[in-house]
Amino acid sequence: MKRAPLFLVVILLAGCELFTVGSRKPQVQEISQRSSMGAVYLFKAELDSNNASAATEILARSNGNPLLAIEKYELFDEMSRIGRLIAKKPITLTRTDTLSTTMQRVKIEFDYLKNITFTTQKIADSWFIVDIAE
Repeated sequence: MKRAPLFLVVILLAGCELFTVGSRKPQVQEISQRSSMGAVYLFKAELDSNNASAATEILARSNGNPLLAIEKYELFDEMSRIGRLIAKKPITLTRTDTLSTTMQRVKIEFDYLKNITFTTQKIADSWFIVDIAE
């Protein structure tokens, strides 16, 4: 008779090992311009490394043309400001809305506090950021 409660306790304790308590593993995102999300991650990686000039290389105009050198120079202060907002902060939520076959809107939440929306466009087999909204 004493064996039944002991057996039940052992089964209950062993059954707990079947379930994992906690969060899921984060998905690994490729940091390249082959996807819209990858372009945003590349943009953040450049700002994390305090390389605002390289971050402007991922930007383009909404008509599909690359930015001129003077436009990149004028955006340097804005990229530094955005870098101060999101640098070294974890990405806690991502959402992607497809606007067309070549445009997507990527909404990213940084450290549960800051939300930034990136509009991306596919130009010549690479994704570029054409608009940033806070």
